[in-house]
Amino acid sequence: MKLIRRLVMVFASLAVIAASAADAPPAAGTQAAPALRPIPGITAEDPFPRGCVDCHVNMPDRKMDARFSTLMKQWENAVDPALLARVQPFAPSGVVLKGKHPKSNVASADIPTSCIGCHAAQRKAAPSFDRMIHGLHLTGGDKNHFLTEFQGQCTYCHKLDTASGAWSLGHGKEAP
Repeated sequence: MKLIRRLVMVFASLAVIAASAADAPPAAGTQAAPALRPIPGITAEDPFPRGCVDCHVNMPDRKMDARFSTLMKQWENAVDPALLARVQPFAPSGVVLKGKHPKSNVASADIPTSCIGCHAAQRKAAPSFDRMIHGLHLTGGDKNHFLTEFQGQCTYCHKLDTASGAWSLGHGKEAP
């Protein structure tokens, strides 16, 4: 019985010491752990749960219409040469992009699900979706809107199911 009481006292003392150490400032020469970084959809609210279509919207206050229906209508006539030059490296080997996008009905489409059919990795006529999107969104430094305004946050597009650990892409139909 004495042994049990002594063990209880030792463990209680250790618990008090551990609790005190947790509240104490870091020892000289060591750094405190960094604050938990907000990760949309994981440790913070996700402002873009449907991915592309929640970000690519009409912004009249900024005189910017980034909806895919608007962009596709423009690209059916001609793709801006600067954008074409940015996308060309992601085209399949030997394919020279023509500077126009084929007609598509994205206004009623599930985006990006409907894009992936033509932009699948095994397709030979168009850049694969993953290479093209990652290349456009994650290169260009301070000239890239996704990097400067959204810090290249992966979870704005990639969604984690915290119950299963599975990843998916946010998707949906664009707002009118």
